[in-house]
Amino acid sequence: MTIKKLLLVEDDELTRMLVSKMLEVKDYQVTSVASVPEALQVLANDPIRVILSDIEMKPVPGLDLLSRLSASDEKPAVVFMTGKGSLTSACEALSLGAFDYLGKPVQPELLYSILERAFSHVRERRSIKSGSAESPDYGLIGKSSQMVEVYKNVARASMCDSNVLIWGESGTGKELIAKAIHEHSVRRQNRFVTVNCGALTDTLLESELFGHIKGSFTGAIANKKGLFEEANGGTLFLDEIGDISPGLQVKLLRVIQEGEFKPVGSVENRRVNVRIIAATHRNLAKMVQEEKFREDLFYRLKVLTLQLPPLRERVEDIIPLANYFVHKKALDGRTCLLSESAADRLLTHSWPGNIRELEHSVERAIAMAQGTVLYPEDFNLEKRQQPSMSKEENLLKGVELTSTLQEVDETEMSLEELEKRHIVKVIRSAHFNKTRAAQILGIDRATLYRKAERYQIALGEKEEPPKPSLSESGASESVVH
Repeated sequence: MTIKKLLLVEDDELTRMLVSKMLEVKDYQVTSVASVPEALQVLANDPIRVILSDIEMKPVPGLDLLSRLSASDEKPAVVFMTGKGSLTSACEALSLGAFDYLGKPVQPELLYSILERAFSHVRERRSIKSGSAESPDYGLIGKSSQMVEVYKNVARASMCDSNVLIWGESGTGKELIAKAIHEHSVRRQNRFVTVNCGALTDTLLESELFGHIKGSFTGAIANKKGLFEEANGGTLFLDEIGDISPGLQVKLLRVIQEGEFKPVGSVENRRVNVRIIAATHRNLAKMVQEEKFREDLFYRLKVLTLQLPPLRERVEDIIPLANYFVHKKALDGRTCLLSESAADRLLTHSWPGNIRELEHSVERAIAMAQGTVLYPEDFNLEKRQQPSMSKEENLLKGVELTSTLQEVDETEMSLEELEKRHIVKVIRSAHFNKTRAAQILGIDRATLYRKAERYQIALGEKEEPPKPSLSESGASESVVH
């Protein structure tokens, strides 16, 4: 059996112990250290080829491992863990040569899968491409595990020049993601041009994309350069690509395949070098099966694919996003703040319109608010209908869960089980006061809601009545750092 030696670098003692145990169960030989200098000492004497490291460590950050190992011909595969994911750190880690980048709390099955690929990567001596990471985050907000995955995929897409297909519900930020890919790519010095394919008729869209010559149709009083020419050397973002007609699909396919097109009314071909990023909320694969979208065009567009999570699946990002919009939308230089009750209401809304709906709701709340503090009634959100437990059922569920966990030997528990037990104990010790429980756990209320939903923990109703205190903005953090 192949020996799987791994170096774990983590400055938090509890996390280091739990992750080590999680790995040893799968027969990894784990050497664990608490800092980058200690890791370098180990590597000087033992050429371990796979490293699992935290990023946010002091005084030497985890990313320093990559720069200090860069001269090595047999550079290890480094997998980073982070509780504070961002596009900038994802780009920096991957551009420096990190093998992968995942969020905390670590999901065991995902970690095992990534490490298996890392060991395979080392055996086959593959190389990781490098790139630049100097650009800012371009308005992308969120540190949930789902967004960490998005940041990682944006970083990878930025390092190549292939076409990208972005899928996501309406309002999830597809154009922001497309722009972020462009701004971190080698084409960032050239133009990023956008067009909403669903907002124009066939005739207008063809003219917008390819341009036209004077007199080619009624109203064509002068030559017009098309968006492909405008984007030459840069990136063209085709939003709602699923709405274009079969005729335009043929012409678009030709540009992608041949790099040339004819303006409307012209007989001469023009050549361009454009990267295509397309986006849609439609199921293009199903449309291909139904012969509503060309299969060859579909595969030309989806060389790389990126799926954006709806806002309801990234609850811990709701309050940071809301605070961002509150600051952005504030009128006449006013400083507006969310009340705690408003924050709770935002967290329980289903957000069918996703980030766009949240932005508009914040804008409305600011306009309707009588003062500088925003309350639930300012947002005018419809209540979501969902089955609910009685107070007695909630409390009974919490008691049953706690007593069940107390019977389990901690040494036999996984990282997730230990975290679940700890959260339940803290919630009960705080007498079901969610604000107090979140403070004790060192996380924000959004993260507490998400973890309660994930672990099926009833938060109960024995909390103190909401006070008119203000919600705090900031990044969500894991209970186990």
